Amino acid sequence: MPLLAQALAEFDLPAAPQRVEELPPPIAVAQLRRIQAPAGRFLLLWSDAALGVAFETTLFELLAEARYPAPRPRRARDGSMIARLAGGGRSPAAACYPWPAGEPLEPPAAGLPQLMEVGRLLARLHQLGEAHPVSVADPSDAAGLLAALPANAPAELRGVLMVGLPPLPSGALHGGLRPSRALFIGARCGAVMPSGAACSGPLVLDLADACVGWLAGAAKPAAAVRALVAGYQSMRRLLPEEARAMFAALQFAAAREGARRGGSLDALQAVDAVGEAEVRSATGAA
Repeated sequence: MPLLAQALAEFDLPAAPQRVEELPPPIAVAQLRRIQAPAGRFLLLWSDAALGVAFETTLFELLAEARYPAPRPRRARDGSMIARLAGGGRSPAAACYPWPAGEPLEPPAAGLPQLMEVGRLLARLHQLGEAHPVSVADPSDAAGLLAALPANAPAELRGVLMVGLPPLPSGALHGGLRPSRALFIGARCGAVMPSGAACSGPLVLDLADACVGWLAGAAKPAAAVRALVAGYQSMRRLLPEEARAMFAALQFAAAREGARRGGSLDALQAVDAVGEAEVRSATGAA
């Protein structure tokens, strides 16, 4: 039975929903679908990284308990938060979340107050994530991305991925608080959706990844970075080593984005156009 059909059955959704919309996958081993059913709209995801799916559902259960604006995972038929699927020799797992009210806000339309709110929500997620009882490896590790790059991939991309990041304070990461994951009702962000790529890692890299996502198409990229960082630091002040590493984290996040897109330099060039001096000023790095 196809994985989609198995996942629908496991979460008591119709075998033939009114609408199934494919969403861009966050990582190569994951799939996301938005499901329209008589009971409402749902985000259905499955991934070969079963531990990551379990980590994310546990994180979002914790967030929902703390009244953070995030959907609570829908329980599978057996009462668990994830469902194991039969994947032809693989061991994929699926999760399901109700889709809250609101719509994504495109970066060109995002004002500074909205960007600051995204930064604040990410910082609050990091604070709540301190209570997460387990950790799980990043599914977008540099070694894996380097191995998957085509032979003609730009040397700049390879260089940034090979350098990586120094040891930095780590915790539970959202995995991609980009425009598609933040649902707005008017000017207010009403919900943060799962990325399908939550993991443990450097907190500043999660902030950098969000910045890279909101930079694409932003009318004033430097102002967008400043707003996101300012919102974040209003809730969680970057440690000195994090502030100093922010530009490197932006480059690394952009290089990972480029690698996932088959070797594109667009994100890395957008970060370089903002410049290290601007980023250091935004973070308050000495």
